[in-house]
Amino acid sequence: MEFSDRLSNLRQFLAPGARQPADDERLLQLYWNRAELKKELSRLQDERHKLFEQLRNHEATLLRHNEQLLQLEEFLGNPETGAHALVYFQLRSLWRATSAKVARFAQQLQQQQADREQRRLQLEFDRTRRQQLADFDQRIATVRAHADTLEAQLKLQESELAAMRGFWNYSRRRRLAEEIASDREQWDLAVTEVTDLSDDRAALEQKQAPPFTGISIDGRRIVNTAVIAYAQQLVVQLSSGGLAVLAKETMTKRVFDMKYGSRDECSRLMLLLREALAEVKNEQDDLAGLKERTDALRAVATYRSDADTIPLTDSIGTLPLPSAPVSGLETGNKSGVNVLVDDYWDLYQALLQ
Repeated sequence: MEFSDRLSNLRQFLAPGARQPADDERLLQLYWNRAELKKELSRLQDERHKLFEQLRNHEATLLRHNEQLLQLEEFLGNPETGAHALVYFQLRSLWRATSAKVARFAQQLQQQQADREQRRLQLEFDRTRRQQLADFDQRIATVRAHADTLEAQLKLQESELAAMRGFWNYSRRRRLAEEIASDREQWDLAVTEVTDLSDDRAALEQKQAPPFTGISIDGRRIVNTAVIAYAQQLVVQLSSGGLAVLAKETMTKRVFDMKYGSRDECSRLMLLLREALAEVKNEQDDLAGLKERTDALRAVATYRSDADTIPLTDSIGTLPLPSAPVSGLETGNKSGVNVLVDDYWDLYQALLQ
């Protein structure tokens, strides 16, 4: 077929009326389906690329962890360094146990404060409702007495009107009828007001207290200062052997970088750690002195704004730095311990924002 014949056939195909409307609809549908398939293919390709990237990252992470595990096995297997690793991981265990204890203490205080404020809200609502109900009762009684007076007056006026006979009482009957109509209108209004007030009182009696929307800012400050004081108390409690500072260092330093003295000194540290862990894991908290510490902290705590619930770090003061249990382990921080600045026991996670 010549090129001119092909061009002629194409023109006939494209000419108006050459195709049926159904063909146009199918052609348009195929076009849209093709576009959607291309979009889906592009999305799947992007997703495949992301999955491959995640797989490579996981493989790199696994390889790095395997290398660290091998290095740790060699470190533990070395008689010269194994004792240091044992002390290091026991210090980390002490940190986690103390952090969990602070978190539990904070949760208990939060629940107690929430229950206290919710009860206060319910009591305030009940007190206000009782007062409003008493006001309704007084208003209903006043309006009902007025309605009863009007009703008695209407009966008396109707009796007087019925007793008036003769044309000479026409003017008096007319005036009395007008008074009766006016008093009846007032009686109707009074009865309607009694009904409305009774409905409003019933609605108020059925009304429920508004939902509790959460602990107030003052309540959060109360909880936070108590939790901060508790964290300070645990630092003091674990400072007799310098364990609090040593446990903190395990959160920022690797096991391979830590040395805890001779083997005998490591053994002495592990003995202190065993006693400290038993004390921390004891469910019977010794809270002696915590109230005094909390009251003292609340007296000096300051906040950046009225909406803040966590005190400024400078306002809570610092704790004296404990002496290191092993010579050469003195920390570089000579200014003391600030539980907020140093985030002791993961304190910020336990505080209410």
